[in-house]
Parts: sequence; C-alpha cells; structure tokens
Amino acid sequence: MLGKILIFIIGTAAGVAITYYHRWFVRTVGTNSWAERVFGGGGTYLMWQLIGVLIVVFTVLYTVGGLEKIVGWIAGFFGYSVS
Repeated sequence: MLGKILIFIIGTAAGVAITYYHRWFVRTVGTNSWAERVFGGGGTYLMWQLIGVLIVVFTVLYTVGGLEKIVGWIAGFFGYSVS
C-alpha cells in the first residue's frame, strides 16, 4: 500500500512537471521530427504535454487497480491468460 502511494506521488508529480515544463524539455532535448510531422507545427510541444498527461493517467490507473484490468483485457484479446 505504501509503495502504491509513493508511486502515485512520484508519478503524478513527474507527469505534472513534464506537462508544465514542456518548453524546457524542448529547449533541452530539441525538436522531434516525428512529432512535427504527425502533429504539425509545434508538435514536439504537444508530444511532451501528452507524455505528461499519459504518465498521470497511467499512475492513477495503477494506483486504483485499473491498469491490471486493462492489461488483462488486452492480454485476453490476444489469447493470453493473466492471473
């Protein structure tokens, strides 16, 4: 239980920080040609924001136990059994 709480705090803080400081990430890492091509001009900024939001969503799903259900459903779709 304590482990899930720590993962929730760290994961949520990291996701919010990435979403908030996406400009800093682009200046530090540079632009991404794939994101610019797929999302259009400024796509790298959008990519970092989406990464931050997805980290928060997956952290919350993991904390409340929903991630295991989703992974089990996807594995069942492909014919695997997850216990």
